[in-house]
Amino acid sequence: MAYNLQSLITILQGILDPQQTHWILGPEKPQLQSLLQKASYLQQQILQKTPILTKIPSLECQIRDVANEAEDIVESHMVERNKKPTGSSVSGASFSSSKSVVVGVDEDLMQLKDRLTGNQTKLEILPIVGMGGIGKTTLARTLYQDSLILDHFSHRAWTTISQDYNMRSILLSLIQCIIGKEECDKHNGKRDGELKDILYRSLYGRRYMVVLDDIWSTKFWDEIRSYFPDYNNGSRIVITTRESDVAKYADSKSLHHKVQLLSESKSWDLLSQIVFGEEECPHELQGIGEKIASDCGGLPLAINVIGGLLSKVERLKGVWENIGNDVRAAIGESDKQFSNILSLSYNHLPLHLKPCFLYMAAFPEDYQIKASRLKRMWVAEGFVKSNGDKSLEEEAEDYLKSLVERNLVSVITSYYLFGEAKRYIMHDLLRDLCIRKADDEKFLHVKKSTELTFSNQLRRVSIHTSYGMEDDEYASSSEMSLVRSFLLFVELDRNVLPMVSTLSLLRVLDLLEMNEYDDIEFPEEILQLVNLRYLSIHCESLPRSGISRLCNLQTLIAKLPYHSCCPAELWEMSELRHLIILREDLRIEDDYMKKIVLKKLQTIRNVKLTPLVIRRGFLESIPNIKSLEIEYEVEGSSWRIKYGFLCNNSGSDDGSVCTTESGSAQDIQLYLQKQ
Repeated sequence: MAYNLQSLITILQGILDPQQTHWILGPEKPQLQSLLQKASYLQQQILQKTPILTKIPSLECQIRDVANEAEDIVESHMVERNKKPTGSSVSGASFSSSKSVVVGVDEDLMQLKDRLTGNQTKLEILPIVGMGGIGKTTLARTLYQDSLILDHFSHRAWTTISQDYNMRSILLSLIQCIIGKEECDKHNGKRDGELKDILYRSLYGRRYMVVLDDIWSTKFWDEIRSYFPDYNNGSRIVITTRESDVAKYADSKSLHHKVQLLSESKSWDLLSQIVFGEEECPHELQGIGEKIASDCGGLPLAINVIGGLLSKVERLKGVWENIGNDVRAAIGESDKQFSNILSLSYNHLPLHLKPCFLYMAAFPEDYQIKASRLKRMWVAEGFVKSNGDKSLEEEAEDYLKSLVERNLVSVITSYYLFGEAKRYIMHDLLRDLCIRKADDEKFLHVKKSTELTFSNQLRRVSIHTSYGMEDDEYASSSEMSLVRSFLLFVELDRNVLPMVSTLSLLRVLDLLEMNEYDDIEFPEEILQLVNLRYLSIHCESLPRSGISRLCNLQTLIAKLPYHSCCPAELWEMSELRHLIILREDLRIEDDYMKKIVLKKLQTIRNVKLTPLVIRRGFLESIPNIKSLEIEYEVEGSSWRIKYGFLCNNSGSDDGSVCTTESGSAQDIQLYLQKQ
């Protein structure tokens, strides 16, 4: 439970930093210094696995509760001291992979390829059926990317459905696969009925293959079936499902392809490839490894997760025997066999990775998680410790890679930029484990569809339903008073904001999806949240004054429907690391004056400025910028600077002529001053 201590240590280090000017310290400073020393010492003892700490089963919970209470007291005290009064995704075909190891499916692939490319001209449904974690999606993905399939079908489309599906997102996902992102974006404002017609017209007359991954209900099939045209040209629809009834309902005449559990020999083949790759398994580990593979019961997901664990431990007989014993103990309860095996992956995680893994429970099923978003939230929550050589974001990237290497999170392969993964996804069985562990450890709670109030004191909340959110009893819930993260994944009106403003200890507030289609004024209630580190919001504009009250803010993401002026106070916020404006630009006025150097600012996106702002030292105030996207206006021309590329928007028909000059903020400043 040392991760609770890391969060507390991060808070104390920030407050006691001699260079910080936001927290007002008084006679309590020696007490805070003493608390920091004790917390650091205890964390060191836990990391060294001091015997006394491992012999008392209840000690972890006691440490967690004491650390949480210390956090609450310290942050509440500092927030009260610093409060000031206030005035009145849609993607196309996207695939996940960690270690792309596929074993035991050769025969399945041959059978399915024959059916997909056979002489049957009528539109055919191919259901792939099997239990969770058995490899249905992996099999479908392998088919989808096969060279024979690529040559055979003129158009392919893939989408994931899940239990709580969003028909609009599914339709846009399919349409994007067929006509491309640029054309698809033109249809974003259309209703579901119009999108269904566009889908039908896009497919009509073409030989297509569509994969509908993870269907749970017949209701979805009823809603979409008629929009897949049958032109008698050999088109195919592949569905994956756990439910045989759903497969039968989709096409009662079609033969279901049932995915089987792996044999013991295939299980060992898969495990050894995950752990050793092309290397040979050491002789002394082979027998133990084969037994571990056998105990995974032939379920590929369980083998992948245990393989990820084994790949990270020492290749010593005693170490492997201990893990083998844990696996055997996990299968003791047959009804929970696979769940218990997956739990081992969490139990064996290094302490610093546990909160990062649990935090992913906040995201909905099959949600494509942006790497940058996740890393910034981890930093805001204090989970990430810098060793001095790397930035917090670089450390967070290493944490994320470690979770991928352990097969707990999968990379979405269609989202790569400059060789880096940009989006991730979690298997639903691992997500179930994540939610259960997060709830058991009082770490994070996901609000379910029928839940009106909460039963425990909460520290982090993710809302996936609007049910009960506007209820007075809910809004005044005392269980919410200590919440540090509040994430919304549903549309709500602004009636929920008074409740949010009472969450004075909030570090992370994500409201970007609260009002997807309605623009609202920036809620002044938010300006009371002086402990906030991460804010993501959809609003008409940023407040002209008062935003500097959020003196601890590290990340500001705002989706703005109109061009608007940048609050001058933004450039006084010394903790700011990332400023990201979505949809429309934020204009820096010519009266800009350089006041402080923002040494921590790394990201600026969609900000518009003029030569006068440059001459007044704007670029000099951001010496450590790493990701820059601004529009520079001079004498009727508009220059776009993005990640070091300079683009003249007035010199071509499409408005985007790019040169490849790049460099530091100083280099860019010198270049622009010559224009």
